[in-house]
Amino acid sequence: MLAITLGLILPKPAGAQPAPEPAAPAPAAAPPAALPPETPPELPAASAEPAPATPPPAAEPVAPPPPAAAETPAPEPPPAPLSVHTWGHIGSRLQSFKDPKKMDRLRQDGDLELHFDGAIDSKIGMTGNIAAVYGPSATGGDPQGTLAILDLIARFDIDDAFHIWVGRMLVPSDRANFSGFWFAAPWYYAGTFSPHGFIGPAEGPYGRNDGTTLWGQLEGGLFKYYVSAFNLYDGTTSPLWSGRLNLSLINPEPGYYHSSTYYGKDILAIAIGGQAQANGSVQGMPATGTAPKKDDYYEFNADVLFEKDLHDAGVIDLEGAVYKYMGDYQYFDLSYLLLASYMTADKLGPGKLQPLVRFQQGVPKKGDSDSSIEAQLGYVIEAYSARLALGFQHTTVATAAGSQGGNALYLGVQVMK
Repeated sequence: MLAITLGLILPKPAGAQPAPEPAAPAPAAAPPAALPPETPPELPAASAEPAPATPPPAAEPVAPPPPAAAETPAPEPPPAPLSVHTWGHIGSRLQSFKDPKKMDRLRQDGDLELHFDGAIDSKIGMTGNIAAVYGPSATGGDPQGTLAILDLIARFDIDDAFHIWVGRMLVPSDRANFSGFWFAAPWYYAGTFSPHGFIGPAEGPYGRNDGTTLWGQLEGGLFKYYVSAFNLYDGTTSPLWSGRLNLSLINPEPGYYHSSTYYGKDILAIAIGGQAQANGSVQGMPATGTAPKKDDYYEFNADVLFEKDLHDAGVIDLEGAVYKYMGDYQYFDLSYLLLASYMTADKLGPGKLQPLVRFQQGVPKKGDSDSSIEAQLGYVIEAYSARLALGFQHTTVATAAGSQGGNALYLGVQVMK
């Protein structure tokens, strides 16, 4: 898809110095002077003996050190100017609609996004993103196009450990949703292959939802937490609560988002997440005229990402995730994914090769599982900003007549500016 993002997203006084000690005692006739604050102790009374003919030389006065400069607050940096970015994601897929096993029809889809980001000051900002998406309908035919608001976020970045974001944003559920397909090596977003619906946590269109997120990070992103309430666009339903804890053991992952590949960053990140919604598990297709049945919805997930830069030997990535769904009317009981990729150290032309394999499976409460296995060869020209993907995907999905296989060959181009 193509996307565009808009973001709004202090004195130390000098200490008083004692006066230098006088060279000789004061004359006897002179009464002692009143002592000002912080003067030397009172001198002994003068003796009756006459003063010596030649007084000793006066001690050389010592100049007091200059007063310490008052510490002034460091000037606050000016807010970042408004930034505008354009993202594009265009793919072609060779697969028949009528018989998914056959690769005899070519179809195309695309995503163009505009991203706007700006700040009022260092603690208040705004983000706004728009997406224009096109592609064939579920049964083929005329291309279907939509224009939608991806993100609209008021950001209150009070402290590194305490941020409040309000509006429409990515649901902090799992690594896959933070990455999307823009910041992941596979061409297709995780969990989108099943005809029984998206396999993964509850989210919303484009992985977004309307709500509020409290999040923060410690040690520059070595540890991050998220607590969110979503579904706030609909006052007739209960909020969807979503939370996540992410621990990055080698190098930090700063900021709200994650990636599923960094193209050469040593990282071992382990995370857990969960969701809950009262009456959030809903019967799929109720009989006409009857209200759908409902049950409480719960979801738990865990994921791990390991990436190692082997320098002259290339970069390896290993990723895994598992999801558990609870609620009487959830179709899937369990799902998981496994991925392994390798990126060459040397370039072939302007880019590097990145072969990968990914396996995904959704296990329903009853019936056969839905699964997908992909083998892909990526061509990474400029990390996320310019890359190509050529791959093959085989799916096995449950139907009323039994399991059905599908084959597809795809080619994708991604550019970001």
